[in-house]
Parts: sequence; C-alpha cells; structure tokens
Amino acid sequence: MHPPVSPKPEWRVLIDEMVVVATEEYRSIVFKEPRFVECFRLATPELEYGRMNMGSRTSKRKASGGIESLHAIPWIFAWTQTRFHLPVWLGFGAAFKHVKAKDIRNLHMLQQMYDEWPFFRVTMDLVEMVFAKGDPGIANLYDKLLASEDLWLFGERLRTNSLTFYI
Repeated sequence: MHPPVSPKPEWRVLIDEMVVVATEEYRSIVFKEPRFVECFRLATPELEYGRMNMGSRTSKRKASGGIESLHAIPWIFAWTQTRFHLPVWLGFGAAFKHVKAKDIRNLHMLQQMYDEWPFFRVTMDLVEMVFAKGDPGIANLYDKLLASEDLWLFGERLRTNSLTFYI
C-alpha cells in the first residue's frame, strides 16, 4: 500500500527510447509489411470471429475497414488461438537489442528498473507470462494448415522475431 514509485529521469529517457524503437518495429510489420494482413487472415480465425455473434459489438469498427479497424478482442483472440500472441511481444525484442547495442550499461539500468520500479517489473513479468503460454510450434501448424505455401517463410520470420525478445 505504498505510494507508487516514480521512475528516475534516466529510466524515463531509456523507456521513451525503447518505446520509439518498439513502435516502429511493430508498425513496420503490422502496417507496412505487404503480406502481413493476408498472413493474419489466413493463419488465424479472425474472419471466423467476425461471423460469430460474440459480445456487444461487431469485430470491426467499419465492415469494409482493414486491420486498423479491428476491435481489440478479435485481434487478441485470433493470435491467442494460434498460441502466438504477436500483439504482446512484437517490438520488444527490437527495443531491447537497440538499447543493449547502444550502450551495454543499459542492461544494468534495465535490471535496476526491474528491481526498483514495480510498474516496469509487472510489465516485464506479464510479457514473460504470455511468452510462457505461447507455442511457436502450434503457430507453425496454423501456417502450414491454413496459409498458402508462399506465406510460410513470412510466418517463420515472425516466429524467429518472437525469439529476439530473449536475446
């Protein structure tokens, strides 16, 4: 029941830098990768969720809209079904690799942030928990069974990207 710990200024600087890198990585794949939407639609049950009468609203904000018009629930459910959880981890690995490459002392600062800043620790623990629930092998099966063969390499690239979080 203690008051929240305020992040140190240098922690804010580091986390702000990581956010920029993670956001760019996420957007470069989800919005700029030409085959992403096709892969998502074929290898997840997103379209099936759209036809189900679940919840109080439609799966999309606009029926004719693209991926950006999806509500959060079908977006998350679709990835959860495949055991891939892409919305949770995409960009994390790039952000950590960036700050590590920039200055190895950033790893010490990240450890300090984890030890002393409850918000950061809980965020990292939640991401780790989602990784523990994931199974790239099952995601691979969804690709192989549902996506066209020309998308398999793209799916493999995404699964490899998920592993960069731990590197």
